[in-house]
Amino acid sequence: MHATSEAEAEAVAMLRIIESAYGIEIANKREIINAITEITEDRQAILTVFTALNTWVAMNLGSLLARGRDTVEIPAEVVSKIAEKVIQMP
Repeated sequence: MHATSEAEAEAVAMLRIIESAYGIEIANKREIINAITEITEDRQAILTVFTALNTWVAMNLGSLLARGRDTVEIPAEVVSKIAEKVIQMP
């Protein structure tokens, strides 16, 4: 995965942390990165989005892994909703 901007590089790093923390591989990394960086390129906002996304993964890990594989796909609509809510925060 090749990141072309600082925001994308930050997003890639955060996805790697989530993957490492839960021993998973996220199949739709590029989709997640695009969904977030299309909404914001602010480093603090990206960190906040990934903090929320990490919590979502933790709470949904069982259902994500229900197929018996370590490769998971995070629904794009979840990522977009989280990012939009973060941007709306004061």
